[in-house]
Amino acid sequence: MSGISGWAAAQLGYCSNLHPCRNLDELRSSIRRFFQPVRQQRGLPHQESGLWISAQAATELQRPEALESFLLLLRQTGLRLTSLNGFPYGNFHQEQLKAEVYQPDWSEPARLQYSQQLATILATALPEGSEQGVISTVPLGYAANWNPARQVKAEQQLLQLTAFLAELKQQTGKQIVFCLEMEADCVLEKTVQALVFFQHWRQLDPNHHHLALCFDVCHQAVVFENNYQSLTVLQQAGVPIGKIQLSNALVVQLDTLNLQRRTEVLDVLSGFVESTYLHQVKAKDKQGSIVGWADLPDALSQADQWLERYPELRVHFHVPLFSEQLLLPELRGSQQALLQTFDYLADHPEFHPVLEVETYSWTVLPDQLRPDTEAALIQGICAELHWVEQQLKQRQLLLQGMPSDV
Repeated sequence: MSGISGWAAAQLGYCSNLHPCRNLDELRSSIRRFFQPVRQQRGLPHQESGLWISAQAATELQRPEALESFLLLLRQTGLRLTSLNGFPYGNFHQEQLKAEVYQPDWSEPARLQYSQQLATILATALPEGSEQGVISTVPLGYAANWNPARQVKAEQQLLQLTAFLAELKQQTGKQIVFCLEMEADCVLEKTVQALVFFQHWRQLDPNHHHLALCFDVCHQAVVFENNYQSLTVLQQAGVPIGKIQLSNALVVQLDTLNLQRRTEVLDVLSGFVESTYLHQVKAKDKQGSIVGWADLPDALSQADQWLERYPELRVHFHVPLFSEQLLLPELRGSQQALLQTFDYLADHPEFHPVLEVETYSWTVLPDQLRPDTEAALIQGICAELHWVEQQLKQRQLLLQGMPSDV
């Protein structure tokens, strides 16, 4: 925590997993083609952001000359690197990625090696005056593939990671914190699971201050959590939150509709089916019980079994933050969850996590919603960041000046 009650516009960035960056050349290209134009359109001399650096790019950046050239590019393009997205490992944009996005999970040595490489890069790249950087990572693993042996191995590797980070801090003076990102159908999915894990972790790990939580607004909305209440519980329990990813889930309103209209809504919803990402679906009945499907096609294929039972569906599909309605009145964003999050920040000025927009699914939206040019995509990203600025401004949380000034 910085003790600063608010965020400057330049401290608001976005996660670059939106852009295909399989290697270092593609990463460098995305910085020039997207980050720099976004910063320029926002009228900022520099901007913080959460780069996604793939495993291949991270390996390439272990060469001193490659890292030096990369740091020069950051300075030239006005990108202040204070955060990384260390969740996707390989090609995040490959066809049929789906549950492979969680691989390697924290039980596998490749995840540890990749994370150590990212930590070294970020410790070197932190801007002058910045003493801490955060990196989001997988929530241990995918629950369907998990077992006690994997849990033991994951904890052993996380202990190795935090010991590495403690040594890195001794060497560089920079504290790098890894943030486990809760997600539907993962080992850490709900707030209560995070509470149990971090209570256990504080007792287990002498370097536990190098491990925190990444709170993704969309993810917690999908599992029907009230984000204000979830953040309250986590903070009261002393669970560290290093990063909040600002994201917007797809909500499908089915209550008050007759059967014919429900069928029409699901037909439009089927336009959100795509082959790259996993779009978990959750529904809650009138008694409060939650059911789920691993992916949107699974839910739609079984619609005849539940169509008249559930008043609302929530879909793990990151729609643009400013989206209140999408194609039909019954399809909307989970903006209420975002507003709950901003309200919590306003009511707790001592709480100052990294804030990042994470709408990685612009390029897989239905045709009617998808940007058809790079210029349109850049404009959409800027519109999301402007929307965040307006929410902060309404709550007196938008600071004037640059990060170095505040």
